[in-house]
Amino acid sequence: MFNPIEASNNIKRSFIDYITTSLHFADARYDKLFRERLDEHGVISKGPYLDIGGSFKNGKCLRELAEAGRASTLFATLENISEKEKEIKFERPLYLHQEQALLCANNGNNLVVTTGTGSGKTECFLLPILNSLLEEKRMGKLTNAVRAIIIYPMNALANDQMKRLRKILASSTDITFGLYTGNTRHTQSRAYADYRTLHESEPLPNEKIAREAMQQSPPHILITNYSMLEYMMLRPKDDSVFSGANLRYIVLDEAHIYRGATGIETALLMRRLRARISTQKTVQYILTSATLGGKDADDEIVAFAENLCSASFSAENIIRSVEVRQPMIDELDFPDELFEELYESNRDTAEILQSYNADFAPHGDSNEKLFELMLRCRLFAQLRDSTRQPKTVGMIANDMDISRALLVHLVSASAKAVKNGTSLVKARYHFFLRALEGVFLALTDIEGLYLTRKECDVKGNRVFECAICTDCGRIALAGNADNQMLTHAKQFDEGISYFMLKQAGEADFLSIDDEQENEVADSNTDDSDFVICSVCGAVDSEKYAMLNSICEHGQSYYVKVRLAQERSSGNHACPACEFGNFRRFYIGYEAATAVIGTALYEQLPEYENTTVAVKGNSDEPQSVFGFAKVALFLHLLDKIFKTG
Repeated sequence: MFNPIEASNNIKRSFIDYITTSLHFADARYDKLFRERLDEHGVISKGPYLDIGGSFKNGKCLRELAEAGRASTLFATLENISEKEKEIKFERPLYLHQEQALLCANNGNNLVVTTGTGSGKTECFLLPILNSLLEEKRMGKLTNAVRAIIIYPMNALANDQMKRLRKILASSTDITFGLYTGNTRHTQSRAYADYRTLHESEPLPNEKIAREAMQQSPPHILITNYSMLEYMMLRPKDDSVFSGANLRYIVLDEAHIYRGATGIETALLMRRLRARISTQKTVQYILTSATLGGKDADDEIVAFAENLCSASFSAENIIRSVEVRQPMIDELDFPDELFEELYESNRDTAEILQSYNADFAPHGDSNEKLFELMLRCRLFAQLRDSTRQPKTVGMIANDMDISRALLVHLVSASAKAVKNGTSLVKARYHFFLRALEGVFLALTDIEGLYLTRKECDVKGNRVFECAICTDCGRIALAGNADNQMLTHAKQFDEGISYFMLKQAGEADFLSIDDEQENEVADSNTDDSDFVICSVCGAVDSEKYAMLNSICEHGQSYYVKVRLAQERSSGNHACPACEFGNFRRFYIGYEAATAVIGTALYEQLPEYENTTVAVKGNSDEPQSVFGFAKVALFLHLLDKIFKTG
């Protein structure tokens, strides 16, 4: 059972373990202090935050739209399985924004879909694409040529869409689809072997899995990323995928990423693509994003879309969701144990509710029973009031004067409450990590270890950036040693010096052997011993400091160091072990994301709408809004709350 508090703690511990294992201090005192600093509340992590919104306003179902001639009647036969198991429901109402997207596209308009996480943005472009293909099929005009190109910013998203299409088109084998990325094999035999290994099943007859297959017989729905699309436009064999194309739709998912240089490149690519497919006079664009802005940004959104696609957009065709909050029926008090049992017990929901006289939908299923329960529960009313803005789980529990455990139990039950296909709430947990951007030491203070950049400590003593030997864990001070002062360097500065802290009584070091000597550029081992003033950062040779003062603070504040020699590779060799290189404490987005992804995979067997983020710039405000979100698209993101 998903528990966001335990999951967040597990992710945080995994991240700390990764950092302290990768960058380990040989000095036990500093190693302990480093872990303590990482573990302090709010230093490298924030949350979990809980974001609870209402459901979305419903529109008509596909059956009603088909009967009115506004959707293909073949939607009824698209998936040859029970209505409950279908990916594209025929009888259940669409969200209003999904209906609007379908009708807007049917009218030949370019559109921008900007709705929140978990709002069904995918259906906003899948429904128009499928509707067009089904109508061609009905009229007998469905030839082998590309009708829609769906462009994702990353392969993980494209792979996720392929899973969806396999389910939707399993019984509609005359509609073909294919994934064309850098991982797509050229030959059918290699692609087939990879497919069997990865999926442990046979590919669908209408799924194109090899480049040669798509070049010879292009799929109706082509899924790719913008980098591969660029290559496809350049290489003759790949270019044949567009031969005879009858392109109707180009979809740009996560459109907000196409800004700056990436946006310019993509805009040029869109122009070239339309020029290449010269037989098609009208190509419709569908852009999706959760972060393009509200109504007050309509003009900017239209300008952005038009610049990106070189096509006409209008504010009328910006599709937004309409949130609906079900009104409370009553506000009754129920024992805490009820929600604990709903969360932890293996007993049937109906049985649990009956034992507490809380079954207000005796003829409904479990989800409907929870729906009716929550609309009569005082705690649920308090929960909605407290979460009008995202807050941490701890803040919400304090607001409601309940335990965090009870809050988790209440949210779990609320998020499973569904009636007539409408969810009572959309619950999302957000957990934030910040990338580590340096460790800093004040040598005058035994506790002077910091994870944010400082020039001086509270007493005015200099704070130095720390580096660590990747082999033996010895400490060095890193920075620019210009004008006899050691000052902070930026992350990617060149010419950074590394001064290893000497230990008490340490004088001689191993000499570089013949094999290693070739690695060292311009080495001068005779003049590698220096002293640094721990108060002001003055630096000079140890020989000079024996006879002269290098600053006004005196020799009692001088710290003996040894200058690390630069290898021909550009790394700086540790003078103590000579095997390792000094590394500054930078743990970037990629490492953090990989660690979190592994932790999520291991800790959260079923979850949905759980956003993980990495904070990039330590100078940004320390708030949830100062964090840069990096989404993790794992194949497990489909079932939390709904399956419990």
